[in-house]
Amino acid sequence: MQTTTLTIDGMHCQGCVQIVTHVLEQQAGVKGVTVSLESKQARIAHDADQVAAKALVQAVQDAGYTATPTSA
Repeated sequence: MQTTTLTIDGMHCQGCVQIVTHVLEQQAGVKGVTVSLESKQARIAHDADQVAAKALVQAVQDAGYTATPTSA
């Protein structure tokens, strides 16, 4: 299990948070998602063998937001 943190730009309301949460939860291997409008971050617990961080970034971008992995 791996935890990836993404900085998300473009979220303006709770509806945006729900969209980002939904698209991340739909990715294979994702076990848990927490998205914060205040910190503009998403924390994703996932099986790295099933979904890479790059795919998570792409899923958020496909939903119309900008996602950047946060260095740990």
